[in-house]
Amino acid sequence: MLNHAERIAGLGSWEWTPDTGELLWSDNLFRLLDLDPRATTPSPPVVIERVHPDDRGRVQDAVGALADGRFDDATLEYRIVRGDGALVVLVTSIAASVDEHTGARRIRGAIQDLTLHRRLQRNLAAHTAVTQGLEEWISLEQGAQGLLARLAQAMQLAFAALWIPDGAALTVRAMWRLPSPAIDPLVAATRCWNPGLHAGGVGRAFATGRPIVAADAAQAGPAGRRAAICAAGIEGSMLVPAVSGDETLAVLELLSFERVEPTEQLVRALDGIGQQVGQFLSHRRGELAAPVLTARELAVLQLAAQGRSAASIAAELHLSPATIKRHFERAYAALDLSDRAAAVGEAMRRGLIT
Repeated sequence: MLNHAERIAGLGSWEWTPDTGELLWSDNLFRLLDLDPRATTPSPPVVIERVHPDDRGRVQDAVGALADGRFDDATLEYRIVRGDGALVVLVTSIAASVDEHTGARRIRGAIQDLTLHRRLQRNLAAHTAVTQGLEEWISLEQGAQGLLARLAQAMQLAFAALWIPDGAALTVRAMWRLPSPAIDPLVAATRCWNPGLHAGGVGRAFATGRPIVAADAAQAGPAGRRAAICAAGIEGSMLVPAVSGDETLAVLELLSFERVEPTEQLVRALDGIGQQVGQFLSHRRGELAAPVLTARELAVLQLAAQGRSAASIAAELHLSPATIKRHFERAYAALDLSDRAAAVGEAMRRGLIT
């Protein structure tokens, strides 16, 4: 019954007597660690070998403290890498006691698999990040950068980019990256790449309108960019098309240092994020096109849309009336119109101003 209960709950248990070196594992602990009980003798080094390199030092310190009697009741969370490369999050609850008959220290622990729980937490955090990022959106340049930064924090990403169609190819319009020199070559390679609407992972995500999750982030793209991804230590890739109805408006590229498992829950979460972003962008199509007006021209038209006079706009922007007149004339020419009311109306229709 204990064995069945542990399997259902994703638990494993162990008991260690440091004085004698005896270590006992429950059957399900072997399963959690992805080890064959017929070919494995339980020992701390066997566990430490499975621990993710970034967590290995903490686990080694904890094992040493346990052996020396410096570590009593506590919990320890860490990651292990299974034989198939999958990352598993475990938490160990530890309790120490002394055998009243022999005086030997006994240390008992229960290990729980938190992987699914952490994935659900991360998916929820990603949805919250998208909602907040879209609420704070002001323009494509600022809004996309903020959205990518929030998603990166929620999903523990190394790099994120927003790809938007430009003719027969896709072009990157915003990027976020961890401040690491190792990622600089990836940034440079991304700026130089314009994948076709059906080419590479980004193009396939755009064409199909469906999220693509890959454990190997460097499987598609030009050789230089693939090399930059490998050199940066990036392993996981998530490509999220921003869709509105049957139309794909953009693609979010999310790269992680960790492998990403294409679970059904993750794909559903990414699909929801893509639809949320796509619906938002469908009302701001003017921002997705290549810029036709400068920031100053947009500012002038935005104030004009509020009913402000040329003199009032000049005072607000600390410019001369003659300069404001030139900004209006350039805006008319860029929009192929001839008067203020028409230019304001067209800029609003394109979503360039509100």
